[in-house]
Amino acid sequence: MATEKHKELSGFIKEIHNRLRRESQLYGSEEAWNRHLSRTRDLQNYADSMKELATAHWTQSHNSLHKNPSTHCRIHWIKKQCYKYYFEKGKDKYDEREQFISFKIEGQGSSILPTTSTFSPPGENDCLSPRIRILDVGSCYNPLGDDGNFDVTPIDLAPYSNHVLKCDFLDVSVGKTTETKDNQEVISLGRNNYDVCVFSLLLEYLPSPDQRFHCCKKAYDILKPGGLLIIITPDSKHVGANAKIMKSWRFVLAHLGFMRITYEKLTHIHCISFRKCFDKKVAARWAEMQNFDKDKSLFNSLNKIFIPQDFQEIKEIKSFCVEGEKGTFYSESEKSIGFGELPEFFDGIN
Repeated sequence: MATEKHKELSGFIKEIHNRLRRESQLYGSEEAWNRHLSRTRDLQNYADSMKELATAHWTQSHNSLHKNPSTHCRIHWIKKQCYKYYFEKGKDKYDEREQFISFKIEGQGSSILPTTSTFSPPGENDCLSPRIRILDVGSCYNPLGDDGNFDVTPIDLAPYSNHVLKCDFLDVSVGKTTETKDNQEVISLGRNNYDVCVFSLLLEYLPSPDQRFHCCKKAYDILKPGGLLIIITPDSKHVGANAKIMKSWRFVLAHLGFMRITYEKLTHIHCISFRKCFDKKVAARWAEMQNFDKDKSLFNSLNKIFIPQDFQEIKEIKSFCVEGEKGTFYSESEKSIGFGELPEFFDGIN
């Protein structure tokens, strides 16, 4: 059961999300985002709350619920996918699959893929060289930074610690290389520069489908061909409850150039990994084979990433203050429909 402190922290997190959605409906997503960025105190409180929830409350609750907590932990899942893909020949497997599909589309021809992998399995006590280059977006406190086989660039709007670089991923430019200012703030991100891009509890933070798509498009730009986009998104409902929305993600990202390679529904989260294809036609092939006539609202837009909250109405119940502004409380029924997947409810996501 959640403690009072746990409820207080998660309530603050939820209200930040709620306010972003509410202001996006009132003023448009760009203006809502600019207002959000201007509230520096709330941004820092958000980072502090997420750090405390992740490292204290979620961990404690999760350990009491599972015999093997690490198998249900989002950070463990991310690390496992990176290892399987780069160190256990997963990338070679999907290189071959992509080549096979490409031949089916184009006919026999020269290979579009590299002939050998650049990574090999680590020894028992050795770190690899080269290491896996990871961009962790919305990192907060750099939870992936403790693995010596990872070369992590952790970024966040309001970093919890000096180990994380300040960066607005929505706005940052993409150039030839990753550039920083005073080793504290990212000025630009390198194109085709990263082996893995991680969106862990990120997309649901953004108030509009267009902004979520923009983030995924930017992930495509900064990833190397064959690289991984790993998405963790909260959902405490059963696996089929939001299946259509999850399928719409696959559909949109396939047209963008991503092939889905792993999907797993854990107790409170969806865990998904996508591969940036060398040939966009290979990724789009799956989408072109689908028939979504009954779900046109989800599958007619190729530049939007929807979440369940997009289809719920926000109603003001009573007011309270966050950084000097009136906010909104929500009924329990509204929370369960639109926000039930947020931190108070998904104990154990550390």
